[in-house]
Amino acid sequence: MSRFSNLHKRLGFFKALSFYIKLKKGQLSNLNSYNLLKPFFMRDNPFDYATFEEVVLKETYNIEVPFYPQYIIDGGGNIGLTACFFASKYPNATVISIEPDLENYKILKNNINGYKNITGIQRGIWKSNTYIKIIDSEVGCNAFTVTESDHEDATAIKAVGIFNLMAEFNFPKIDILKLDIEGSEKEVFEENFETWLPKTKILIIELHDALKPGCSRSVFNAIGKYDFSFSIKGENIIFTNNELI
Repeated sequence: MSRFSNLHKRLGFFKALSFYIKLKKGQLSNLNSYNLLKPFFMRDNPFDYATFEEVVLKETYNIEVPFYPQYIIDGGGNIGLTACFFASKYPNATVISIEPDLENYKILKNNINGYKNITGIQRGIWKSNTYIKIIDSEVGCNAFTVTESDHEDATAIKAVGIFNLMAEFNFPKIDILKLDIEGSEKEVFEENFETWLPKTKILIIELHDALKPGCSRSVFNAIGKYDFSFSIKGENIIFTNNELI
């Protein structure tokens, strides 16, 4: 499906035409969408457009929950559109968006600037507080994987465990945890998950076994220790904690 056809399907003819003309001209700042409260920016590359298509057009993270979320963590924040979507849908929630890549993070900071309920941090999600390094930066700004580093240097990025993140921002629980972390879910669900997973109501996760074998096994082994049910939407699995809802 062409970009215009997809825009037309989601936005209607006139809004789609206006948006498409901006895209063709490379006018990618001050973009508007009905489901985001503030204008947003994206770079002229296929990766940012794919993120926009997934989050804004297809509304991948538009799930119905039987409560009003207060504490939301956006792991793998990319350019911030998911955080903006959550903050627009739940304006009274606190949203923490975590992105390890500096160039992505710069765009994220620009996009969340108008939202008082979003905090962006440049770190990676990991099994504990440590350092990580990007190991395949050539694959594109929304698909690189990372590995743990045993020391800090010029190429190292700070990483944070989810429980540590909860403590840092005074989250007594996590109402929605979104994880799209390009294979790091393998490590995140191998260790220390018992400190935060039982306190998580909704987990929205994309698995990346093609990038790192064993991701699904790690996630399902951890989830199986608790009473979660699940559904699927697009490329995401949505786990619901039956003990908390």
